[in-house]
Amino acid sequence: MGTPYENQILGAFVFALGVECGKTGRFMPANLFQQTPLDGTFGDLVVGADWCLALEFKREEGTVDSEKDKWSKEALQAFETDTLLVVASRKAHLLCFSRPTADGIGLFSVNYASALGLGTSKTECECHHLIKALVHLVGDATPETQKKIGLPPDELEVYLRKLASYRKQGGGGREATWLAVAKSGDGFKIRTSSSLEQLAEPRHARARSPAQQQSRSVWRGPTLGSRDDDEHER
Repeated sequence: MGTPYENQILGAFVFALGVECGKTGRFMPANLFQQTPLDGTFGDLVVGADWCLALEFKREEGTVDSEKDKWSKEALQAFETDTLLVVASRKAHLLCFSRPTADGIGLFSVNYASALGLGTSKTECECHHLIKALVHLVGDATPETQKKIGLPPDELEVYLRKLASYRKQGGGGREATWLAVAKSGDGFKIRTSSSLEQLAEPRHARARSPAQQQSRSVWRGPTLGSRDDDEHER
């Protein structure tokens, strides 16, 4: 039996994440950049609310090491010597891959920096554990869990742009439109923002009337939008 393609594996991950969010009633924005002009900056998938992860996907375990081919020797050395960037990478940047099992495939992840050969450890994590940990971070993350996985959305975006600048040897990528889907009455709404931070939890929310505040209560998890909500709402 053949190996599924990367986008099939990524789709399975997003579906499993949605199932887990539905079971727990948690809200989880997911932005898929695979095969878009922004995948060189943000990778394949950025997920999270209060705490976020960047995920790359490979078709199978044997192709994990090929990620290093995207880096020049000089760029990799610059990444390795940037201590703060490596620390951020170990917390919030993972590479996922499939592995055959008796009844299908399993999904696993390794730290992106270790996949590039930076450091001596290369610890695997089954993706169903990763999904549960990610969903658990919404709303009730403890200082201990925050040390282990994820970054606040603003910090993750800064990390990804700086990483892209090293890899491309200049330029942190173009502007992005971030989106989130949330339940609204019997349907759903899609909100967009110019930054991941504003989308997940704006720091400068405008004053709203009681009616407006009530209409926003249908949104689960962190408040969505930005100072330009009205312009971005679809």
